[in-house]
Amino acid sequence: MDTMMKIGKTLTILFLVAGLFACNDDDNSVPFEVIGDVYVIKRTVNDEVKYANAYVAWGNQPMSHAEVTVPGGANFTLNPASENQNIYAKEPTLAEYSTAAPVEGNYQFLVINEDITHESTDLLDFDNIAFTPISSADIDNNILSVQWETNSAADGYQIRLINQSGDLAFSSVALPKQMVRFDIGTNTASGAWYETPVADNVYTIEFLTIRYEDDATSLDAVKNIQEIAVTEGEVTW
Repeated sequence: MDTMMKIGKTLTILFLVAGLFACNDDDNSVPFEVIGDVYVIKRTVNDEVKYANAYVAWGNQPMSHAEVTVPGGANFTLNPASENQNIYAKEPTLAEYSTAAPVEGNYQFLVINEDITHESTDLLDFDNIAFTPISSADIDNNILSVQWETNSAADGYQIRLINQSGDLAFSSVALPKQMVRFDIGTNTASGAWYETPVADNVYTIEFLTIRYEDDATSLDAVKNIQEIAVTEGEVTW
């Protein structure tokens, strides 16, 4: 599959399913809070290792606007990424992937909730985590078994399947760093299918190695991602 087709189509989906439970209260009786998160996505584009930033603003109430100012002064507008507008995000486009190392430093998020401006700052550190090698990806009895090597830099993993049109077909939940195998069937409980897999169709496996910020906890890790390294493979269903 052409990497150009799918970059930017599915990145925001990364943890929205996992994170929406924490952002859908719309409880106006509590003070508005926002967490800004900038993280690096590392992937191979046309046989070159490249990097790009993704930006997410997580609010506990709906927002009408969100933007981020990066070190150096450039400004980017974020777009709603959830129906209740509690989450705004900006996914990297193909043109934004570069062989240059990401710019470390403070990223300033500005959001508007009920006509009031709020700010949040996130510090980007870049460790350039390694890709996790996929050891095998085999289908037996309509179940895809993916195995991978351990990665000492990982705090967790996620597996996605992309169809030939570049659309998301399956997304797992966040997987623990101790795991080295994951089985994907049509009745898999630890993930969600967005279409029924078709026999003889080729799917791209996106294996995400996830590194959280040092001060992230189990309750807020999804909102404090530091880096993601995407390993790709292919499987014929």
